Formats: sequence, structure tokens, C-alpha cells
Amino acid sequence: MMQRGYTLSEMLIVMALLALILPIAGRIMSALTAANLQQAVRAQLHDDAYHLAFSLEKAIRRAGYCHGECRGAGLRIGPAHCLLVRWDENSRGRWQPPPSASSDYYGYRLRDGNLETQRGVADCDGRGWEKMNDPQHVRITVFTLRLSGERLWFRLVMQSLRWPALKVEIIRGITRENRDVATTGQ
Repeated sequence: MMQRGYTLSEMLIVMALLALILPIAGRIMSALTAANLQQAVRAQLHDDAYHLAFSLEKAIRRAGYCHGECRGAGLRIGPAHCLLVRWDENSRGRWQPPPSASSDYYGYRLRDGNLETQRGVADCDGRGWEKMNDPQHVRITVFTLRLSGERLWFRLVMQSLRWPALKVEIIRGITRENRDVATTGQ
């Protein structure tokens, strides 16, 4: 009776082919995994940048709101990448000044690669500012502001720290909804 199976030479050929194919397949899988991770980081970077942009837009649209008699500018662009806004958050008819816990003054600034915010500030100096981005994963490389009539333009560029070539740039022009005097400078 004849037994069926593979011969030694057939087994050696199959093993030699597998020795060639498996490392190639491993490299392909590794490259696909790295590309997938990079795409996930790109998507997260995009989401983070648009979240920051939305927060800025919301503050700019609110700037100058007053349910009564408020004095001064609701929006001011300070030196060195600084945005200062005021709005009557509790509709008391006046802007609560700093250092009140319920102050209606808000600041946004670029500092050391981070977009920071603080409530109850009249300028962009000082300590106690909160980072709006995750400094362990991203860096804000550009935050510029330009006032053109009733529109405030801002440009925000966010960069991944893991893959510095990954960047997201957002340019927005927001029409202010509350018409007061907007100023540039201190």
C-alpha cells in the first residue's frame, strides 16, 4: 500500500518560500500599522484644532454682549498673540471686572507652544492660565489675529509632537454679533 504525503524536497521548498514570504509580510503589516497610527494621530490633531477654533469663535461671537450699559471695548487684540474679550455672561447689565470670581473678562494667548485661556484678566500677563491643548501631544506654532471691520480673522496652526510633519492649519473670519468698539493694542 502506497502512503500519500509530501516528500522531503517538497517540504524544503515550502519552508524556503515561507522563510522569504513571512518577513516581507511582517514588514508590510508593520508599515500598515504605522500608517494607521499616523492617520489616527492626524484625525485627533484635526479634531483638537477644530475644537480650539470653535471655542475661539464662540468667544469672539459673544464679545461685547451687554444686557444694559457696559463701557469699553468688548474685544481687544493685545500684543504678542493675545485676545481679550468681555461679555455680560450673567445678563446683569454690566461687565464684572477682574478679579471677581464671576468676572466677564476672558483672555486667550499663545505661550510656549500652547494656547492658554483665563477668566478674570484685563491683560495677557500673569500666571494661572489654563492650557487649551495637550502639551504632551501637540504644539501650537501659529496663533495670529487680525481685525478687519466687524470681522476678526484668526489663524491657528497645530503640530503633532510625535510626527512633526503632521500639521493642521485653520483660518477663520468671524463676524462679531455684538457691535461695540473693537480696539487693537493696549
